Formats: sequence, C-alpha cells, structure tokens
Amino acid sequence: MQRTSRATPHVYAATSRALAASLAINLLLLVVETVAAWSAHSSGLLADVAHAAIDLAADALILVACRLDARLPPERRPTCEPLALAGLGALLVATGAQMIWHATNRFAAPPVVQPGMTTLALVAVTLAGKAALSHWMLRKARETGSALLEASGWHVRTDALASLLAALAMGAARIGFGRLDDLAALAIGALVIRTGAGFIRRGCAQWPAWASWAGRSTRGS
Repeated sequence: MQRTSRATPHVYAATSRALAASLAINLLLLVVETVAAWSAHSSGLLADVAHAAIDLAADALILVACRLDARLPPERRPTCEPLALAGLGALLVATGAQMIWHATNRFAAPPVVQPGMTTLALVAVTLAGKAALSHWMLRKARETGSALLEASGWHVRTDALASLLAALAMGAARIGFGRLDDLAALAIGALVIRTGAGFIRRGCAQWPAWASWAGRSTRGS
C-alpha cells in the first residue's frame, strides 16, 4: 500500500496506460461473452457477463482516479484512488448479492441451458483473453511497483476463474447436468462479493484519513 502513496509521475503514467489497455480489451471480451451467454441461456455465464460489465465500470473509475491523483502534489496522494476502490467494492458486493438472488430463484424452474460448440469456443476465447490480460497486468505491476495495477491484475485473474467456473458448468450441461449452471452462478456471486469486500478493505487502508483514525483507535485501545 505504501508503494501507491509514493508513486512517481512515471508510475502513474505507466499505470494509466495499462488500465486504458485493460479497459479496451475487457470491452472486447465482454461483447464476445455476451453473445455466448445469450445463445446458451446460461445463468452462470450471464452472471459472469454482469460481473464483467461491473469490471468495465471499475476500470474506467480507477483510470479516472489514477489520472486525478497524478495531478495532486505528492503529500496529498493517494486521495481519489482509495475512494474509487471502496466505491467499486460496494458496487461489487451489491452485484454479487443480486447474482445469488437471481440464481436461487432459478432453482424453481427447469434448467434451460443450451450450450453449443460455438458457444463453448467463445467462452474459451474469453477465458484465454482474461488469463493473458491478468498475466500482462501483473508483470507491468512488478515493473512499475504500482499497487493499484497489481490489485487490478489480480481482479482480472479472479474474473478468469469465474469464467472457468461458467465454462465447466456449461460443459456439464452438455452431458445432462444443467443444474450445475445455476450452482456456478451462485459460486460466481460469492466470488464477486469476496472480491468486493477486498476492494473495500484496500480502499479504506489506503485512505489517509481512515488510516489515521485506525492508528488512533489502535493506540487508544
């Protein structure tokens, strides 16, 4: 966390470029995954699409926060990034809860997953794209020392895991285990909530005002 507070203009510029690239790639992957989800009527994949859409908003929010913080004097950094991370975390928690609620309601109806080979191929492309993107972002984070970029890279890797769960559930549906798709949606929802809680904790830990309050509380106890 301290790396972010001492970030240089070079680190902010490199982080901004990497986040912009991630935003463009995630947009392309979202289009591919949306086509696959609608063609298969997969609740697990639709849950992952909703997660990916939130990720796009997250990338945009963090990119704006990164550029705003880069304009601040060093003694005031970070200011916008922690708020963006905490806000994103709250949004992810709400999204994950909605996914779980939707998947739970679907248990009352028969499964309607209809995955074809084309759909599975599209999901495979999405999965490979997210895995490659996370690897690239984590490498850039190591090169620049950007804690924010590292957090974003691990978030993309979590997305890849969610896509893998959805793909495995769709594969199981092809051999008659369609209910696993709804179970995958539940698992993805729980994963999204966990990720969101992590973003809230990270944002609070980076926010100077919160860190100062936490330090006083610890000393007082």
